[in-house]
Amino acid sequence: MTLAIPLVIIDGILAWVLRPGKSPTKARTVTILVTAIPQFTAAVVAIVFQLMYGATGNTGVSDISNACFIVGLGLTGAAILASAGFAFARKGEVAKGAGFGACIAIIISVIVFGLLEWLGGV
Repeated sequence: MTLAIPLVIIDGILAWVLRPGKSPTKARTVTILVTAIPQFTAAVVAIVFQLMYGATGNTGVSDISNACFIVGLGLTGAAILASAGFAFARKGEVAKGAGFGACIAIIISVIVFGLLEWLGGV
């Protein structure tokens, strides 16, 4: 958990730099949504499965919740790679949108990690 605090601070600074501003372009808005919504969906599914697992009296993190969390981390990695790819292709607005969406995904991942551990009783 000691790694989470500097990660969130660095992520917050990066999100501040990549923030959309007052009037983001359509491509940037769509890119942010495309990178953040799947991560949020995987997080909700992981938490729901963990709540159902805990309701049966089991302790620990369920395998399904763990798999959903790992899928979310994979989506975060894909968003980071997509941002780098769009930057290499000189698509600036799309790259900034993917980077900001990746920042949102990292924050969601840290929150879900904490929630799953708390719900698992670890």
